Amino acid sequence: MPSHKTQAFVQLHLHRLAPFADSGVYACRSGDWVHLWFWENRKVREICEKHGLDINHMQFAPESVCFPKRKDGAVLIQCQQGVEAQLWHQGLLVDSAWWPERVSNDEWQAWRPGSAAMTGALAQIASWPEQVPAHVQLSESSLKDPVYRLAEPWARNLLGVQWWHALKNFRGDVLAVIAVVILASYGAYLGAQWWSIDSQLTSTDQEIESLSAKVEPINTARSQAMALQQWTTKLAALRSRDEVRELLKNLRPLLQKEDAALREFEYQDGEVRLMLVPVNTELNIVGVTQDLESMKLLSNIRLLPDSDARLMKVSAKMAPKIVKPESIASETPQAKTMATPAAPKSTEQKKTEQMDSSVIPRSGKREKGE
Repeated sequence: MPSHKTQAFVQLHLHRLAPFADSGVYACRSGDWVHLWFWENRKVREICEKHGLDINHMQFAPESVCFPKRKDGAVLIQCQQGVEAQLWHQGLLVDSAWWPERVSNDEWQAWRPGSAAMTGALAQIASWPEQVPAHVQLSESSLKDPVYRLAEPWARNLLGVQWWHALKNFRGDVLAVIAVVILASYGAYLGAQWWSIDSQLTSTDQEIESLSAKVEPINTARSQAMALQQWTTKLAALRSRDEVRELLKNLRPLLQKEDAALREFEYQDGEVRLMLVPVNTELNIVGVTQDLESMKLLSNIRLLPDSDARLMKVSAKMAPKIVKPESIASETPQAKTMATPAAPKSTEQKKTEQMDSSVIPRSGKREKGE
Protein backbone atom coordinates (compact mmCIF):
# COMPACT_ATOMS: atom_id res chain seq x y z
CA MET A 1 0.00 0.00 0.00
CA PRO A 2 1.39 3.46 -0.83
CA SER A 3 2.48 5.50 2.16
CA HIS A 4 0.11 8.37 1.42
CA LYS A 5 -2.90 6.00 1.68
CA THR A 6 -1.95 4.53 5.07
CA GLN A 7 -3.85 7.11 7.11
CA ALA A 8 -7.09 6.57 5.19
CA PHE A 9 -6.69 2.79 5.58
CA VAL A 10 -6.24 3.06 9.36
CA GLN A 11 -9.25 5.34 9.78
CA LEU A 12 -11.36 2.90 7.77
CA HIS A 13 -10.68 0.02 10.22
CA LEU A 14 -10.27 2.07 13.39
CA HIS A 15 -13.80 1.67 14.79
CA ARG A 16 -13.73 -2.05 14.22
CA LEU A 17 -10.42 -2.52 16.06
CA ALA A 18 -10.91 -0.06 18.94
CA PRO A 19 -11.42 -1.93 22.29
CA PHE A 20 -13.08 1.02 24.10
CA ALA A 21 -16.05 3.21 23.38
CA ASP A 22 -13.87 6.29 23.79
CA SER A 23 -10.43 5.15 22.69
CA GLY A 24 -7.22 7.01 22.16
CA VAL A 25 -4.98 5.60 19.45
CA TYR A 26 -1.40 5.88 18.31
CA ALA A 27 -0.77 4.47 14.81
CA CYS A 28 2.56 4.25 13.02
CA ARG A 29 3.82 2.41 9.97
CA SER A 30 6.88 0.16 10.06
CA GLY A 31 7.63 -1.27 6.65
CA ASP A 32 4.53 -3.03 5.36
CA TRP A 33 2.95 -3.26 8.83
CA VAL A 34 0.90 -0.74 10.79
CA HIS A 35 1.12 -0.85 14.60
CA LEU A 36 -1.76 0.42 16.73
CA TRP A 37 -1.78 1.22 20.46
CA PHE A 38 -5.13 1.90 22.16
CA TRP A 39 -5.95 3.44 25.54
CA GLU A 40 -9.12 4.51 27.30
CA ASN A 41 -9.58 8.26 27.13
CA ARG A 42 -11.77 8.29 30.25
CA LYS A 43 -8.89 7.26 32.51
CA VAL A 44 -6.49 9.65 30.78
CA ARG A 45 -8.98 12.49 31.25
CA GLU A 46 -9.29 11.69 34.97
CA ILE A 47 -5.49 11.80 35.36
CA CYS A 48 -5.30 15.14 33.55
CA GLU A 49 -8.03 16.65 35.70
CA LYS A 50 -6.31 15.37 38.83
CA HIS A 51 -3.08 17.14 37.90
CA GLY A 52 -4.71 20.25 36.37
CA LEU A 53 -3.82 19.46 32.76
CA ASP A 54 -5.82 20.23 29.61
CA ILE A 55 -6.19 17.06 27.58
CA ASN A 56 -7.06 19.05 24.45
CA HIS A 57 -3.59 20.63 24.41
CA MET A 58 -1.62 17.44 25.05
CA GLN A 59 -0.19 14.71 22.85
CA PHE A 60 0.19 11.10 24.00
CA ALA A 61 2.58 8.37 22.88
CA PRO A 62 3.01 4.80 24.19
CA GLU A 63 6.26 3.69 25.76
CA SER A 64 6.78 1.25 22.90
CA VAL A 65 7.68 4.04 20.44
CA CYS A 66 9.93 5.77 22.97
CA PHE A 67 12.42 2.92 23.42
CA PRO A 68 15.50 2.93 21.21
CA LYS A 69 15.20 1.32 17.81
CA ARG A 70 17.14 -1.89 17.17
CA LYS A 71 18.55 -3.44 14.05
CA ASP A 72 17.61 -7.12 14.46
CA GLY A 73 16.55 -9.59 17.12
CA ALA A 74 14.12 -9.83 20.04
CA VAL A 75 14.26 -7.85 23.26
CA LEU A 76 12.27 -7.88 26.50
CA ILE A 77 12.06 -4.38 28.01
CA GLN A 78 11.04 -3.55 31.56
CA CYS A 79 8.48 -0.74 31.38
CA GLN A 80 7.24 1.47 34.22
CA GLN A 81 4.29 -0.88 34.39
CA GLY A 82 4.72 -4.38 33.04
CA VAL A 83 7.06 -5.89 30.50
CA GLU A 84 7.10 -5.50 26.69
CA ALA A 85 8.69 -7.80 24.12
CA GLN A 86 9.73 -6.39 20.70
CA LEU A 87 10.86 -8.25 17.58
CA TRP A 88 13.02 -6.25 15.13
CA HIS A 89 14.18 -7.06 11.61
CA GLN A 90 16.40 -4.74 9.54
CA GLY A 91 15.46 -1.73 11.63
CA LEU A 92 11.72 -2.36 11.42
CA LEU A 93 9.43 -3.39 14.26
CA VAL A 94 7.83 -6.69 13.24
CA ASP A 95 5.84 -7.60 16.36
CA SER A 96 5.42 -6.64 20.03
CA ALA A 97 3.63 -7.97 23.13
CA TRP A 98 3.00 -6.79 26.71
CA TRP A 99 2.58 -8.59 30.05
CA PRO A 100 1.77 -7.05 33.42
CA GLU A 101 4.63 -9.01 35.01
CA ARG A 102 7.84 -10.63 33.96
CA VAL A 103 7.11 -13.80 31.92
CA SER A 104 8.57 -17.23 32.67
CA ASN A 105 10.04 -19.63 30.16
CA ASP A 106 6.87 -21.78 30.16
CA GLU A 107 4.67 -18.75 29.51
CA TRP A 108 7.01 -17.72 26.74
CA GLN A 109 6.86 -21.14 25.09
CA ALA A 110 3.08 -21.13 25.28
CA TRP A 111 2.77 -17.66 23.83
CA ARG A 112 5.37 -17.81 21.04
CA PRO A 113 3.60 -20.22 18.60
CA GLY A 114 0.40 -18.20 18.66
CA SER A 115 2.27 -14.99 18.02
CA ALA A 116 4.22 -16.57 15.18
CA ALA A 117 0.99 -17.61 13.52
CA MET A 118 -0.43 -14.09 13.85
CA THR A 119 2.61 -12.49 12.18
CA GLY A 120 1.89 -14.41 8.99
CA ALA A 121 4.44 -14.15 6.24
CA LEU A 122 6.83 -12.07 8.32
CA ALA A 123 7.25 -15.03 10.68
CA GLN A 124 9.35 -16.65 7.98
CA ILE A 125 11.65 -13.63 7.81
CA ALA A 126 11.97 -12.92 11.53
CA SER A 127 10.53 -15.02 14.33
CA TRP A 128 10.62 -14.98 18.10
CA PRO A 129 13.43 -17.00 19.66
CA GLU A 130 12.67 -20.21 21.51
CA GLN A 131 14.22 -18.97 24.74
CA VAL A 132 13.02 -15.94 26.66
CA PRO A 133 15.11 -12.89 25.70
CA ALA A 134 17.12 -11.22 28.40
CA HIS A 135 15.32 -8.48 30.34
CA VAL A 136 16.42 -4.90 29.70
CA GLN A 137 15.86 -2.68 32.69
CA LEU A 138 14.73 0.87 32.26
CA SER A 139 18.06 2.15 33.53
CA GLU A 140 19.89 0.12 30.89
CA SER A 141 17.96 1.67 28.03
CA SER A 142 19.85 4.98 28.48
CA LEU A 143 16.48 6.75 28.62
CA LYS A 144 16.09 7.56 32.30
CA ASP A 145 13.91 10.65 31.89
CA PRO A 146 10.32 9.66 30.96
CA VAL A 147 9.55 13.18 29.71
CA TYR A 148 12.47 12.99 27.34
CA ARG A 149 11.37 9.58 26.07
CA LEU A 150 7.87 10.87 25.36
CA ALA A 151 9.28 13.84 23.46
CA GLU A 152 11.40 11.70 21.14
CA PRO A 153 9.31 8.83 19.72
CA TRP A 154 10.92 6.94 16.86
CA ALA A 155 7.65 6.85 14.89
CA ARG A 156 5.11 9.57 14.05
CA ASN A 157 1.45 9.15 14.93
CA LEU A 158 -0.50 8.93 11.69
CA LEU A 159 -3.67 10.06 13.49
CA GLY A 160 -2.01 12.67 15.68
CA VAL A 161 -1.86 16.43 15.42
CA GLN A 162 -0.79 17.63 11.96
CA TRP A 163 1.03 20.83 11.25
CA TRP A 164 -2.17 22.70 10.32
CA HIS A 165 -3.77 21.64 13.60
CA ALA A 166 -1.08 23.58 15.43
CA LEU A 167 -2.64 26.83 14.23
CA LYS A 168 -5.51 26.24 16.65
CA ASN A 169 -3.11 26.52 19.59
CA PHE A 170 -1.97 29.99 18.65
CA ARG A 171 -3.61 32.94 20.36
CA GLY A 172 -5.35 35.64 18.39
CA ASP A 173 -2.75 38.30 19.15
CA VAL A 174 0.06 36.00 18.03
CA LEU A 175 -1.72 35.27 14.78
CA ALA A 176 -2.31 39.01 14.30
CA VAL A 177 1.39 39.75 14.80
CA ILE A 178 2.34 37.00 12.36
CA ALA A 179 -0.15 38.33 9.81
CA VAL A 180 1.22 41.88 10.20
CA VAL A 181 4.78 40.64 9.75
CA ILE A 182 3.82 38.68 6.62
CA LEU A 183 1.93 41.64 5.16
CA ALA A 184 4.79 44.01 5.97
CA SER A 185 7.28 41.67 4.33
CA TYR A 186 5.11 41.33 1.28
CA GLY A 187 4.60 45.10 1.16
CA ALA A 188 8.36 45.65 1.39
CA TYR A 189 8.88 43.17 -1.43
CA LEU A 190 6.30 44.93 -3.60
CA GLY A 191 7.86 48.29 -2.76
CA ALA A 192 11.29 47.06 -3.79
CA GLN A 193 9.90 45.66 -7.02
CA TRP A 194 8.05 48.91 -7.73
CA TRP A 195 11.19 50.96 -7.07
CA SER A 196 13.20 48.72 -9.39
CA ILE A 197 10.61 48.98 -12.16
CA ASP A 198 10.32 52.75 -11.69
CA SER A 199 14.10 53.11 -11.94
CA GLN A 200 14.11 51.08 -15.14
CA LEU A 201 11.27 53.19 -16.58
CA THR A 202 13.11 56.40 -15.72
CA SER A 203 16.29 55.13 -17.33
CA THR A 204 14.35 54.04 -20.41
CA ASP A 205 12.63 57.45 -20.69
CA GLN A 206 15.99 59.19 -20.51
CA GLU A 207 17.38 56.99 -23.24
CA ILE A 208 14.30 57.64 -25.39
CA GLU A 209 14.68 61.41 -24.90
CA SER A 210 18.37 61.21 -25.80
CA LEU A 211 17.64 59.21 -28.94
CA SER A 212 14.77 61.54 -29.86
CA ALA A 213 17.09 64.54 -29.60
CA LYS A 214 19.54 62.79 -31.93
CA VAL A 215 16.85 61.71 -34.38
CA GLU A 216 14.95 65.03 -34.50
CA PRO A 217 17.40 66.75 -36.93
CA ILE A 218 17.24 63.67 -39.14
CA ASN A 219 13.44 63.73 -39.16
CA THR A 220 13.41 67.45 -39.94
CA ALA A 221 15.84 67.01 -42.80
CA ARG A 222 13.85 64.07 -44.07
CA SER A 223 10.60 66.07 -44.02
CA GLN A 224 12.27 68.93 -45.89
CA ALA A 225 13.75 66.52 -48.42
CA MET A 226 10.39 64.85 -49.01
CA ALA A 227 8.69 68.24 -49.49
CA LEU A 228 11.42 69.29 -51.89
CA GLN A 229 11.13 65.99 -53.72
CA GLN A 230 7.39 66.47 -54.16
CA TRP A 231 7.94 69.99 -55.43
CA THR A 232 10.66 68.82 -57.82
CA THR A 233 8.48 65.95 -59.04
CA LYS A 234 5.66 68.36 -59.82
CA LEU A 235 7.99 70.68 -61.67
CA ALA A 236 9.58 67.83 -63.59
CA ALA A 237 6.15 66.65 -64.69
CA LEU A 238 5.39 70.12 -66.05
CA ARG A 239 8.59 70.46 -68.08
CA SER A 240 7.04 68.58 -70.98
CA ARG A 241 4.33 71.24 -71.45
CA ASP A 242 5.44 74.28 -73.45
CA GLU A 243 2.66 76.54 -72.22
CA VAL A 244 3.58 75.87 -68.57
CA ARG A 245 7.23 76.65 -69.20
CA GLU A 246 6.25 79.80 -71.02
CA LEU A 247 3.95 80.80 -68.16
CA LEU A 248 6.68 80.30 -65.57
CA LYS A 249 9.04 82.28 -67.76
CA ASN A 250 6.57 85.18 -67.95
CA LEU A 251 5.88 85.04 -64.21
CA ARG A 252 9.50 85.71 -63.31
CA PRO A 253 9.60 89.42 -64.25
CA LEU A 254 6.16 89.90 -62.70
CA LEU A 255 7.35 88.49 -59.37
CA GLN A 256 10.47 90.62 -59.45
CA LYS A 257 8.39 93.69 -60.16
CA GLU A 258 5.91 93.06 -57.31
CA ASP A 259 8.64 91.86 -54.87
CA ALA A 260 6.87 88.52 -54.42
CA ALA A 261 7.76 84.82 -54.42
CA LEU A 262 5.96 81.77 -55.77
CA ARG A 263 5.35 79.29 -52.95
CA GLU A 264 3.00 76.80 -54.61
CA PHE A 265 2.20 76.02 -58.24
CA GLU A 266 -0.42 73.52 -59.40
CA TYR A 267 -1.52 72.62 -62.88
CA GLN A 268 -4.29 70.16 -63.71
CA ASP A 269 -6.60 69.87 -66.71
CA GLY A 270 -5.80 73.34 -68.00
CA GLU A 271 -6.33 75.07 -64.60
CA VAL A 272 -3.48 76.83 -62.81
CA ARG A 273 -3.34 77.62 -59.09
CA LEU A 274 -0.72 79.95 -57.70
CA MET A 275 0.21 80.92 -54.16
CA LEU A 276 2.19 84.13 -53.92
CA VAL A 277 3.88 85.44 -50.79
CA PRO A 278 5.59 88.79 -50.18
CA VAL A 279 9.35 88.92 -49.91
CA ASN A 280 9.77 92.06 -47.81
CA THR A 281 6.57 94.09 -47.78
CA GLU A 282 2.91 93.33 -48.24
CA LEU A 283 1.60 92.24 -51.60
CA ASN A 284 -0.12 94.72 -53.89
CA ILE A 285 -3.02 92.45 -54.68
CA VAL A 286 -4.58 94.90 -57.17
CA GLY A 287 -1.32 95.38 -59.05
CA VAL A 288 -0.56 91.66 -59.15
CA THR A 289 -4.07 90.91 -60.38
CA GLN A 290 -3.77 93.49 -63.17
CA ASP A 291 -0.39 92.10 -64.22
CA LEU A 292 -1.81 88.59 -64.36
CA GLU A 293 -4.78 89.76 -66.42
CA SER A 294 -2.39 91.37 -68.90
CA MET A 295 -0.80 87.98 -69.58
CA LYS A 296 -2.26 86.40 -72.71
CA LEU A 297 -1.65 82.88 -71.39
CA LEU A 298 -4.17 83.25 -68.51
CA SER A 299 -7.90 83.80 -68.47
CA ASN A 300 -10.73 83.65 -65.95
CA ILE A 301 -8.49 84.81 -63.11
CA ARG A 302 -10.05 84.40 -59.67
CA LEU A 303 -8.81 85.15 -56.16
CA LEU A 304 -9.19 82.25 -53.72
CA PRO A 305 -9.91 82.85 -50.00
CA ASP A 306 -7.24 82.06 -47.39
CA SER A 307 -6.99 82.51 -43.63
CA ASP A 308 -3.60 84.24 -43.95
CA ALA A 309 -4.03 87.77 -45.28
CA ARG A 310 -0.39 87.98 -46.31
CA LEU A 311 -0.83 85.25 -48.92
CA MET A 312 -2.47 85.51 -52.31
CA LYS A 313 -4.06 82.47 -53.93
CA VAL A 314 -5.03 82.75 -57.59
CA SER A 315 -6.88 80.38 -59.88
CA ALA A 316 -6.86 80.85 -63.65
CA LYS A 317 -7.42 79.00 -66.91
CA MET A 318 -4.66 78.44 -69.43
CA ALA A 319 -5.49 80.02 -72.77
CA PRO A 320 -5.43 77.48 -75.66
CA LYS A 321 -2.37 77.74 -77.92
CA ILE A 322 -3.14 78.69 -81.56
CA VAL A 323 -1.29 76.46 -84.04
CA LYS A 324 -0.97 77.74 -87.67
CA PRO A 325 -1.49 75.26 -90.53
CA GLU A 326 1.61 74.24 -92.49
CA SER A 327 0.14 75.25 -95.90
CA ILE A 328 -0.44 78.79 -94.79
CA ALA A 329 2.98 78.98 -93.21
CA SER A 330 4.71 77.77 -96.37
CA GLU A 331 2.75 79.95 -98.87
CA THR A 332 2.91 83.22 -97.04
CA PRO A 333 6.66 83.88 -97.52
CA GLN A 334 6.38 83.06 -101.27
CA ALA A 335 3.54 85.51 -101.71
CA LYS A 336 5.51 88.18 -99.93
CA THR A 337 8.46 87.47 -102.18
CA MET A 338 6.43 87.80 -105.37
CA ALA A 339 4.88 91.07 -104.32
CA THR A 340 8.23 92.62 -103.51
CA PRO A 341 9.46 94.89 -106.39
CA ALA A 342 12.90 94.17 -107.84
CA ALA A 343 15.72 96.51 -106.95
CA PRO A 344 17.52 98.44 -109.79
CA LYS A 345 20.64 96.72 -111.09
CA SER A 346 24.03 98.30 -111.05
CA THR A 347 26.49 98.67 -114.01
CA GLU A 348 28.63 95.78 -112.82
CA GLN A 349 25.62 93.47 -112.52
CA LYS A 350 24.62 94.30 -116.11
CA LYS A 351 28.14 93.44 -117.39
CA THR A 352 28.10 90.18 -115.55
CA GLU A 353 24.74 89.20 -117.03
CA GLN A 354 26.06 90.01 -120.59
CA MET A 355 29.13 87.81 -120.06
CA ASP A 356 26.94 84.97 -118.84
CA SER A 357 24.70 85.22 -121.87
CA SER A 358 27.73 85.02 -124.23
CA VAL A 359 28.87 81.77 -122.77
CA ILE A 360 27.68 78.72 -124.73
CA PRO A 361 26.01 76.23 -122.46
CA ARG A 362 27.55 72.77 -122.50
CA SER A 363 25.39 69.72 -122.76
CA GLY A 364 26.06 66.03 -122.52
CA LYS A 365 26.67 65.81 -126.30
CA ARG A 366 29.54 67.40 -128.24
CA GLU A 367 28.12 69.66 -130.94
CA LYS A 368 29.66 70.16 -134.38
CA GLY A 369 32.17 73.04 -134.71
CA GLU A 370 32.67 73.35 -130.97
